[in-house]
Amino acid sequence: MTAQAQVAAPRRSPLRGLAESMRRFFKILIRNKAGFLGFCGLVFYLLLITVGPRLVPFDAEVKLDQIAAPPGSRDQLLTRRADAETYTSLESLAGRTVGVVRDTGGATLVAPYAGTFTVREFRWRGGRGVPDALEALAAGEIDALVIFSESVRRYITAPSAQQAAQAETFADLVVSNPALGPVHLFGTDTQGRDIFSHIVNGGSVLIFTALLAGFLSTLIAVTLGSLAALLGGIVDRGLTALANFVLVIPRFPLLVVLASLIQLNNVVLLATLIAALSWPSLMRALRAQVLSLRERDYVEAAVALDLGTRHIILREILPNMISFVAINFIFAITHAMYEQVGLVLLGMAPINDYTWGVMLYFGRTRGTLFSPDGASMVLAPVLAIALFQVSMVMFARAMEEIFDPRLRTSV
Repeated sequence: MTAQAQVAAPRRSPLRGLAESMRRFFKILIRNKAGFLGFCGLVFYLLLITVGPRLVPFDAEVKLDQIAAPPGSRDQLLTRRADAETYTSLESLAGRTVGVVRDTGGATLVAPYAGTFTVREFRWRGGRGVPDALEALAAGEIDALVIFSESVRRYITAPSAQQAAQAETFADLVVSNPALGPVHLFGTDTQGRDIFSHIVNGGSVLIFTALLAGFLSTLIAVTLGSLAALLGGIVDRGLTALANFVLVIPRFPLLVVLASLIQLNNVVLLATLIAALSWPSLMRALRAQVLSLRERDYVEAAVALDLGTRHIILREILPNMISFVAINFIFAITHAMYEQVGLVLLGMAPINDYTWGVMLYFGRTRGTLFSPDGASMVLAPVLAIALFQVSMVMFARAMEEIFDPRLRTSV
């Protein structure tokens, strides 16, 4: 008796199905150039807020000689002209005397070399520390001086009228190493701290709060909009009236008033307050969507089988609105970030965490807008926020094409 061969239909692996869906997703995404750029921008920001702080630590040290320095400035090594080719690094100064000014970046830079050479500190003393150190170097009391590039420009290469007499004394001094310390890509703030490190470390709290606020507002809108459309009657009229009432009140002025009455001491509370005022417009749109979907045969069948409101919303209606919800979730994040930054600028939100919004707040209150060298303290966070928003919007447009085949262009 021979066994009859039975051929079973191959079962599709869930991982294989997921991989196929991802392949189609990226195929459509790559074809949409603007959407792909937005996706790359979001990946960059994800790496910036997760990996960036591990690579670039937050600069919290006040440096008196680096206040409001322009982009590209850094610590340099200054020597006498005769020693310029000999002393080109801190290692080459072994056994010599190196000068630094207290409360500046130079003191931090030479700290690891304390046993290699003798360090002579000059007190700041109301700004006299730098010229005193320059005079000591010109007189041969020290062999080299770690000095900030802006101090070199101010006293040696481009002295002011008041410092012209001193510049003649420093005529024999030259920069032997123009790149001794790390470069300040975006310059320094009003306390001499590196702005680039603040950009890298200042986005995580701001973006997390915007994501949380966008998620909460979308969740409220989906829940209330679905309940209003499915239950109807007094529930529908009550929720619609509540949405209309919140919608007609100017949102940001109301947010400012509530923020002045409530102590916003954590990001969760701030995100909840923003979300509590952001749901009405999306709720009304979702209500209209559900009113249309509940007339479909599969929804009427679920109602007839008495599967329950939770099943109807989560299993029958929400999957058919996922594209609309996802796109509006992205736009809710952008609005939440703008409102959060607006509250910080007005001093209504906590400034304990040094975010991009807090950078704008201190940049405005400390007058950096009137200083060309210090303007990057305001321009850098503005650019970071703007690029994040542009990436979100471009990715949202690509999501519309991915979810709606009618919007796709032929290859």
